[in-house]
Amino acid sequence: MAKIRVMDDLLANKIAAGEVVERPASVVKELVENALDAGATEIEIELVQGGLELIRVADNGSGIDSEDVPVAFERHATSKIMEDKDLFKISTLGFRGEALPSIAAVSRVEMKTRTENETAGSFIRIEGGRIQEIGVTAANKGTDIFVRDLFFNTPARLKYLKSIQTELGHATDYIERMALARPDVAFRLTHNSRILVQTAGDGKLPHAVTAVYGRETVKQMVDVEWENYDYRITGLAGYPELNRANRNHCTFLVNGRYVKSFQLFNAVQAAYHTRLPIHRYPVCVLHLQLDPTLVDVNVHPTKLEVRFSEEKDVYAAVQSAVQSALERSTFIPKALPRTPQTFSSGNEPAVKSTQSELKLDNPGRIRYSEQESATDSSNHRIPKHPVERIRETKPDFSKPVERIPVEAAMDLYRPDDKESVPDREQEPVYDSEPQVEHPIPRFRPIAQALGMYVIAESEEGLFIIDQHAAHEKVLFEKFSKRLQEKKIRPLPLLVPLTLELSPSEGQKLEKQLQMLAEYHMEVEQFGGGSFLVRSVPDIWSGLDIQRLASEFMDEFLAEGSLKDPRSLIEDKLITKACKSAIKANQWLSMPEMTALCDQLSELENPFTCPHGRPIIIHMTTYDLEKQFKRVM
Repeated sequence: MAKIRVMDDLLANKIAAGEVVERPASVVKELVENALDAGATEIEIELVQGGLELIRVADNGSGIDSEDVPVAFERHATSKIMEDKDLFKISTLGFRGEALPSIAAVSRVEMKTRTENETAGSFIRIEGGRIQEIGVTAANKGTDIFVRDLFFNTPARLKYLKSIQTELGHATDYIERMALARPDVAFRLTHNSRILVQTAGDGKLPHAVTAVYGRETVKQMVDVEWENYDYRITGLAGYPELNRANRNHCTFLVNGRYVKSFQLFNAVQAAYHTRLPIHRYPVCVLHLQLDPTLVDVNVHPTKLEVRFSEEKDVYAAVQSAVQSALERSTFIPKALPRTPQTFSSGNEPAVKSTQSELKLDNPGRIRYSEQESATDSSNHRIPKHPVERIRETKPDFSKPVERIPVEAAMDLYRPDDKESVPDREQEPVYDSEPQVEHPIPRFRPIAQALGMYVIAESEEGLFIIDQHAAHEKVLFEKFSKRLQEKKIRPLPLLVPLTLELSPSEGQKLEKQLQMLAEYHMEVEQFGGGSFLVRSVPDIWSGLDIQRLASEFMDEFLAEGSLKDPRSLIEDKLITKACKSAIKANQWLSMPEMTALCDQLSELENPFTCPHGRPIIIHMTTYDLEKQFKRVM
């Protein structure tokens, strides 16, 4: 007796619904994408009880012809793919023809639609995948679809849904992403008659970001505008101090499609290298536009994942776009507290942040206290999270002052040994009209506080510099420059490091041996899956070479082919720069402080240390006058 038979359409649609319709947010996604493909400029989404009771999506798009209405709910019926070659140049959000029949198979659906050329609209009602009624009705141009009682006939799926708030959160998150993807479309999302998201649809991305994240967030973002022959990248990237504890505030859009991509996120994270503290993540909205033939969007049923034909090129393009945008701006946080603000999308609890505030304790002493702060209506950039401070030991004023040796001061002042240190009696000066443009103003040091902070001034006000972070960044840039210019030599290991790798890891490493050798990482095969590391770059000298080499190889093999050895070697330089930099309770003379400030001002990114912590905070002349009531 035959055991194999063809499933009927209803059962097949229920199974397909398991892939396409995972939860209410999946229904919202499919219906909104259909509306966008229909050319809608206004889309209204209404949810009741998280979408379990009702999901309604109404748009002003082109609508569906009356003869196509019943066909639209048949499996694999689509107007977007005509032949197989169309799969290699998909430009629409939907294309498989699975959404409507899958949704109708597990819910009760009603739809009204009318095209511009029709005088009357069409109506259809489907329950559990079976057409119950079809006819003519009054309808506005566009499509208005109601999805009721989702999963009413598949109780197992209904059982495993989360709470109403969780399901609502998923739907809201998707609408927010699409509002950022299409600022030219007016979105309106309501839940139980309460408005959650509403955008103007005027085509301006900052306005869409304001509707989703708030006005203060937009003020702390820079424009991204970058393109080459293959790619065009636009959007907004947050200042380094506008960072979050998770990756959820990075939105990536590929040809208008919202996607989740670790590759794109890693490229953005690389652009923020040394600009963010550890375990903090940036905020960004990036639109990547490229030829549809260079990206495959047909790799997952939900269409949230894509595959690029040239992954390395995409990675490099996104990193360059964000990095160039950040390099065009100056990021020096303000030292004064501001009114607390929130960073939320309207339906999240407000998150308070803290920042250090300068307060006077006893005369001649400065102490820090934690106060809530955020950015006010001005363009001042203030960290929205507690700043981690390196403090090896608390200042001890009972001990004699420790000064840096003259040799160290010379190294601080001039990287070129041919130059000499200025006379200690000479007062440092700064040029009010420097010939070379620098990312920070030329300022002169006037004092040192607590054995940790250099107090400096310029025409723009007062600056407080973390001496350890500043010297750490100077050394890091010096080491990195040597690495970039390949002015490094091999440092042989007394005891070669032995690596035991799996066959796949061994094959991967064999392909990269020549590249590693260019940076004096001498690795040779020792037989089977064993490899020996015989030398490392000499810029690691003075550190725990065995540990660093072992960590390097682990990270290099884990990263795959998207990260070159130079960036991994550079990561290890952070450890060397930190250990070599001046510490707390090392008191500096005036020429030494001048040397540190001069070298800091020459850096391309003097705002954060290699760990991503701020180096400088600023108090403007106006702020000082306001604090002393000279201005009101």
